[in-house]
Parts: sequence; C-alpha cells; structure tokens
Amino acid sequence: MEGMTPDQLEQRLVELEATVARARAEQMMLLQMADAYQLPTADGCRNIREWVAGRLDVSRETAYALTTTARRLMDSPELSRSLAEGAITFDRAEATSRIPAIHHDDSLRGLDIQGLRRVAARHRRRSRVDDHEAHRSQHLTFQPNLDESIWDVWGRLDGYAGPVVFKSLTEEADLIPDLPDGTRLGAGYRRAIALTRLCEERSTGSRSTPLITVFVDKNGAETEAGTPVGDEVLDRLACTGRVETIGVRDGKPLALGRRSRVINPSMRRFILHRDGGCTADGCSSRYRLQIHHIVPWSEGGSTDPENLTTLCWFHHQVVIHGWGYRIDPSLGPGRIRFIAPNHDPP
Repeated sequence: MEGMTPDQLEQRLVELEATVARARAEQMMLLQMADAYQLPTADGCRNIREWVAGRLDVSRETAYALTTTARRLMDSPELSRSLAEGAITFDRAEATSRIPAIHHDDSLRGLDIQGLRRVAARHRRRSRVDDHEAHRSQHLTFQPNLDESIWDVWGRLDGYAGPVVFKSLTEEADLIPDLPDGTRLGAGYRRAIALTRLCEERSTGSRSTPLITVFVDKNGAETEAGTPVGDEVLDRLACTGRVETIGVRDGKPLALGRRSRVINPSMRRFILHRDGGCTADGCSSRYRLQIHHIVPWSEGGSTDPENLTTLCWFHHQVVIHGWGYRIDPSLGPGRIRFIAPNHDPP
C-alpha cells in the first residue's frame, strides 16, 4: 500500500466496494435458495432472519437487510444484475429495492442513499400492523464497560416516540451554552448532556437525595456496587449528594463517617442568597443552581462560605466536572473565572 497516490488509494477503495457488492449479490442468490429449501425451519429457527443472524454471525439489523433485500431482488432482475456486476453498492441496491419497480428510472441515479430511502418511504403505506410492530420493537439498551466509567446507549423508537424525544432533547440541547473558551459543543454531545440534565432534574425532584456509600482504602475509593470512584466523582458527590464514607483496611471497615449533607441546607440557603445566581463570569443563569467547593474537598478545601460558590447546572456539571475546568482560587467566591484544564500526564 505504500507509495500509492491519493487517486490510486481512492480507486482501490471503490474497487473493493465493488467486490463487496458482487459478494453480496451471490449471498442474495444463496439466501433465496436457503429460504426455498426451508433451511431455517430445519435448523430449529423461527425465521430466516434469525437463521442468518446466527449462521453468519451478524447483527439483527444486518440479517434483516440481507433477507428482505434477497426477497425483493427476486422481482427485480435488473437490480440483481447491477449488483452482481459491482455496478452499484449493496446499500444502493437495498434502498432502491424498496421502491416499486415501475418507479425505477434515471432520476434515482442522481440520489444518494438517504435520498433513495426518502423516496422509498413516500411509496410505502404503513398499516396498523406495521405501526404496532414498530411500537413493540422499541427498546433502549444500556451497556457499561467493565468499570462502568463509560456507558454505550442505543435503541429504537417508533414513529411517534422518535420525534417527541428528538425534539425535546434538541430544544434542551439548544439551551446549553459554549464553553468558557468559546468552544461550541457538538450537537450529539449537547443532546447527551440534555438527556442527563432532564433525568437528573426528574430524580432530584424526589423528597430526599439518595445516600451514596463510598468505601475508601489505601488503593482508592469505590461505591457499594464495586464501581471505582475517582477524585472527580468524589468532588461531585461532595457537592451534590449525601455521602456515607467507610474507611477500609485489609477488607474490613475502620469506622463510619458522618451520615449528613456535606453542605447542610442552611449553608446552601446562605450561599444562594449571598451570590444571587451563577457566579461564573458573564453568566446570569438562575437555572438549577448548585453549590461548589472552589478548592475541592478532596484537596483539603473547607466547607466554609469563603470556599463555596454558586454555579448553574451547566457550569457545575459540564464545565467543571465534565470538561475539567478549575476555578481560579485567587478571586474568591464573587464573580469567578475558570482555568482551562491541563490534561498533560503527571
């Protein structure tokens, strides 16, 4: 591959995609035969999609695309021939196969894949059965990594829920301002933050803040569920939660910490009254105000009024705890400025 020019590299990628298309065309023919021979039933599968997902080790979405396209291509020999010759990609064949054959004309060639799918959607009338199936197929899946520090979220919503959720998250995301250095956060990131904020708003509307137990030993800290907790999370718990700290040595508890709010209610009310809103420089927000330690509790900061300041949800949870900005401690609790994060290795 070394020494290839940009044009050669691009051409090779196109050639490989044509090879994939020809292989998919052969798969289409074999799947048509497998369906005719009723191989899925013989192997104890409920349908051919289930059989393909298991035998080919592909996702349900890929299995669905393969099997439905194979069936549609039986009625579209010209499309099958173009795929077999590598003249079109599998994605284009799949999208075009959704459009009735009488509407296959030169105008479709100028459309990208999304354009073809929009045309296909206009030609397909959905039945009540389709809508019920779409509703029943909805799901939202959460998959944490081993230490639960990162969560993958994916799923599917029907034609009613999708626009409702998207519109709500987008409107909420549009309220999220830029970072202190002027960086505009991406739309996907802002929607993720908006989802967190909406859920947190719902949970904090309960009568009491959940008690979180943290076990601390010489190796660090972890929650009662066994999730490792870093300094950033400890700082966040100290700001917003009820925390019970249990010291541990050789797997045995030493003593129970005080079970109380780190910043008690009367102190919170005093700080909120004193500051009159978010103290971030240039911010006038009074939305979801929270109290924050200027010098973090984990670094020896006290819970005295001089070390406490009021921040809106965005500057507290996103700017400080999310992006790692620090407050300039030399300015006191009045109007504060942020110090950009330094992510250089120690």
